[in-house]
Amino acid sequence: MIIKKLLFFISALYISLHLQAQQQTETMPQQSTQKSDATTDNEEKKLEEVVVTGTRTVKRLSETPVLTTVIREKEIRESASVSALESLQDNIPGIVSSPNAMGNNLRIRGLNSRYILFLVDGERLVSEGAGGNLNLDQIDVNNIRQIEMVNGASSALYGSNAVGSVINIISKEPVHRIETTLNQSIENYNTLRTRLDVGSAQGKFSTRAGAFRNSSDGFGDNGGAYAARYEDYGANLKLGFKPSQRSDINIISRYFSHETFNPENTLNVKHSLTHNLTLGANGGIKSRDNTNSLRISANYDKYFDYYVLEKKKNKLDLHNSATYFSARIIDTYSALEKWEFVAGAEFNHEENFSTTTLGKTPTTKSLNDVNGFAQAQYKLNNNFDIVGGGRYTYNTQFGSSLTPKLSLMYNLKRLKFRTGIGSSFRSPSIKELYYDFDHSGMFWVYGNPDLKPEKGIYYSLSAEYTHKSLNFSVSGYHNNIDNKITQYDVIRMIGGTNKNEKYYKNVNSATIKGIDVCISYNFLKQLLLKANYSCCDAKDNSTGLQLESNVRHSETLSATWYGKVFKSPFSLQVAGRLNSPKLYQQMVTDSNGDALAELKSSKSYSIWKAVLVKSFKIKRHTMELTLKADNIFNFKEVSFINPGRQYLAGIRYLFN
Repeated sequence: MIIKKLLFFISALYISLHLQAQQQTETMPQQSTQKSDATTDNEEKKLEEVVVTGTRTVKRLSETPVLTTVIREKEIRESASVSALESLQDNIPGIVSSPNAMGNNLRIRGLNSRYILFLVDGERLVSEGAGGNLNLDQIDVNNIRQIEMVNGASSALYGSNAVGSVINIISKEPVHRIETTLNQSIENYNTLRTRLDVGSAQGKFSTRAGAFRNSSDGFGDNGGAYAARYEDYGANLKLGFKPSQRSDINIISRYFSHETFNPENTLNVKHSLTHNLTLGANGGIKSRDNTNSLRISANYDKYFDYYVLEKKKNKLDLHNSATYFSARIIDTYSALEKWEFVAGAEFNHEENFSTTTLGKTPTTKSLNDVNGFAQAQYKLNNNFDIVGGGRYTYNTQFGSSLTPKLSLMYNLKRLKFRTGIGSSFRSPSIKELYYDFDHSGMFWVYGNPDLKPEKGIYYSLSAEYTHKSLNFSVSGYHNNIDNKITQYDVIRMIGGTNKNEKYYKNVNSATIKGIDVCISYNFLKQLLLKANYSCCDAKDNSTGLQLESNVRHSETLSATWYGKVFKSPFSLQVAGRLNSPKLYQQMVTDSNGDALAELKSSKSYSIWKAVLVKSFKIKRHTMELTLKADNIFNFKEVSFINPGRQYLAGIRYLFN
């Protein structure tokens, strides 16, 4: 407890010292490809077009053959998003957050977090349970430059779990000698968020450091949604060194602590405390003519789950931990006029430790895989691009897997057509393979070491039209997943009592198909209108019912007005998320005692918010005031962890 607070305040002290130094230092912009708050409109527009996730190479958004959704820093600020999760929900229809006993489980198009690959700067985040759950609050929203999302199978480039989509959160880098930001916001239920960060780019060296603290009293009512009181601490540090214009070395670290507390008068004698620690290093070198680029990276991600034993003076008892280590080398070659080649090798090590879930005694289980991947892009002419590639994986549990892909793009000035086919796979998690525990005396859960990897085939076709301030795209997709892993129940009569046991097996397949429509229009440069619609049929082929928590129809809408008051700009946004009923499968017993799957649903809902962001120039600095009313119509439903209407007031001070 003392250590984490000490870490936070050391980081805060470090930032405050930079604040003092800044008062004596003139701002000197540096050459950079990264975006900051001081970037000019033209520079920002060029930066916003750059993406990396779909091809693992830097491409302008208009030139990538893989349709990519981009959420930019400017959009995050204008919508007053307090987390990466809220940013995703605001911009991508069909996202459902479904908390369960293991944490916050995100679902996109009926597929849960196990089928979604989450990356930060291209490196995967370690999952926290068999459900692939992640706490996205570990990523400081103030440190996000942009979020890129690629739909569909991407295992050829990224390996396991890239079945439904890949979400890559890209962090900021400094562009000035000294740049510092302080954020403070308050919401209902005494929800406080404090963020401080400082950046420095001087000559060959760059540094960006940040610290944040989030806390809330939680909420809950009789029979309604409930959220526990919590307290978060986090810090991040990135050090960069450029020996020359053709080489760079970077060191990255992040720390996050999340503690939830029991309500008053509880009978529980313990509560949960988790830590995440990330350490990484990467570097690269380019040839003199920039036709060849070699990059090497290593990333270590560790998750700790503790019980805090309250009756023993807050003694910590390690419950389980998860470790993910990845090392990679990638070479990009583009000396030929119409060709670009990417090839690489990768090693991954995954490890779980548990005192209960992997057996009656503390147990450690691990998996390793070795990968080789390659991709070639050929520009047939000025209008036609072809990208093909594949990955070979050898996994110590299930053996070999080959995942090819092919993407095509045809460009007719304002109109672009993209199509692709790709395969994907998801390795069974360690817990799915080796679960062996008694779930609070209610039932036993057993893993299955003979599980096979789930495999998918994804087809897509899209058209995108761009003209001046109008952008319109429509895409259709079909994703079929075989060997889908399912948990099933076995009832045994032991000592005259029915005992429930849960097992895993590859028993069924799923088919996800649908259509997405996106449109944005900037009217007279003052009013930006956006609308995104998704229609998704996510079917469990063994039952004919929808996958858990899928929503068939969903929309995100926003209107943002830009203006000036007292010679400084403001933005006013009204935005909404609209979903048809969330669909469930529920097992019921008929008159013959047979178990049957039955479709259940929640209410349909829409959640709207209004956000005002107003900036003020104070000498060379900028102060930004944010006011937000969220869930304006006070929607509440037991299946949604939402407290109803909320109000936020925030202030952001930039020392540039």
